[in-house]
Amino acid sequence: MNVWLYLHFPHLLLDYQLALQPPEQGAVPRAVTQSHAARRNVVQANSAALQQGVEIGMAEVLASTLVPELKLHDYNAKRESTMLTQLAQVLYQDMAQIVLHPPQGLLFEVQSLLRLHQGFAGVVARMQARLQQWPLRYVLSSGYSPLSAKLLAASGYAVLSAEATDVKAAINKLPIDYSGLPPAQIDKLRDVGLLTLGAVLQLPRAELGARFGRAMTTYVAELAGELSPPQNFYHPPDRFDQQVELNTEAHSWTQLLFPLKRLLQQVESFLEIHQWSTRALLIRAHHRSGPVTQVPIQFAHAVWQQRDLLSLSQLHLERQKLKQPVLALSVRVQRPEPRQAQEQAMFAAPQAQTDSLNALVSRLQARLGESKVQSLHLHDDWRPEYQGGLKPWQAKPTSTTLSLQRPYWLLPEAQPIERQQWQLQWGPERIVSGWWNADAVARDYYIALDKWQRQGWIYQNDKGWFLHGWFS
Repeated sequence: MNVWLYLHFPHLLLDYQLALQPPEQGAVPRAVTQSHAARRNVVQANSAALQQGVEIGMAEVLASTLVPELKLHDYNAKRESTMLTQLAQVLYQDMAQIVLHPPQGLLFEVQSLLRLHQGFAGVVARMQARLQQWPLRYVLSSGYSPLSAKLLAASGYAVLSAEATDVKAAINKLPIDYSGLPPAQIDKLRDVGLLTLGAVLQLPRAELGARFGRAMTTYVAELAGELSPPQNFYHPPDRFDQQVELNTEAHSWTQLLFPLKRLLQQVESFLEIHQWSTRALLIRAHHRSGPVTQVPIQFAHAVWQQRDLLSLSQLHLERQKLKQPVLALSVRVQRPEPRQAQEQAMFAAPQAQTDSLNALVSRLQARLGESKVQSLHLHDDWRPEYQGGLKPWQAKPTSTTLSLQRPYWLLPEAQPIERQQWQLQWGPERIVSGWWNADAVARDYYIALDKWQRQGWIYQNDKGWFLHGWFS
């Protein structure tokens, strides 16, 4: 018999929104309300509101009277379903078979993971450890069938056991109101004295079908695990572009730090799932009116962990200013690339040194700007004045076909010298080039020592002898 787990988030919309805010926001009583039967009822509430007497199902007017400082929010099932999908992406790092049950549930097939995580307890511990990253209230329950796990979790019964007998005992005690059946069907069962699921399961299948229809027998077979409906398993997307709505307007990037942390945590999950890294993000601040504020962020090296993404993003954002309050924040991964193992020779410099240099350059670019961090490069030009230059830093140096004995230090302008004061060591190297433009040269270069034994690069042309550079 298969083993299933079901996660139910009864306050997902509210908890998720509070997770994007500083912790002190959780001390303010908050509730989510929804219209039902011509009145608005409380459907979700945070701990501060529940402790002051607010109850799920309470009328909005009564809740506001009971707790005058209660902050009310409208329920949005579409937004809650989006949050559920984002959580599925986070949990996909550990659980490969996930089924979305929007707007508040996730179903997991765990039989195939028992050996990987050293048994059922290991699977549960792995999931709980991952959920600790998010301040969400949830009920986790197991089941021998998808429906049994869902009914227990949705009703608030946390049964965690791989033994079918433990799950069946809990199912038998479950009130008929938590069966998930249509209200009309529940009323019929209650009218004949069937008040628990155990009472329903004890009746012969033929009698159930004759009295309550074929749908009831199908329901019982699915609950017992005898009928397995097809499951639409979740597959993570190939691109990341997520947005979060804020409870209150933000007026600075500092106030957006908490939602940015959560978004970058999801970016890490996305990249980890695909075994990718990224070299660019696009952070967007959405306003009530006017164009979106876009902040493109480039990384000098490929990164994927939240701490690196966050620290480098913060350095970029410190140079930006918000002109309008922000109502929503979004992040897009722009340049993902596969992670590759680094090959090293036995006696080569440690890879950690290269990684450290790349990280330093990334921080400098984030602080100063990409164009302000430069590196030397060579052109395929025989004239020394045109052979070297600066350009924005790249992790891999530009290759060149020139392989000559040239000094790294050229003087801004060649200086006239007396030939008798220099001792020639090597040369000449004749350079005749630049005839295609107005800067043609015809020189004979030598490596030579001056009277202080300094090694210089000198040349002779029709105007005399000149010092052009120094060797280190």
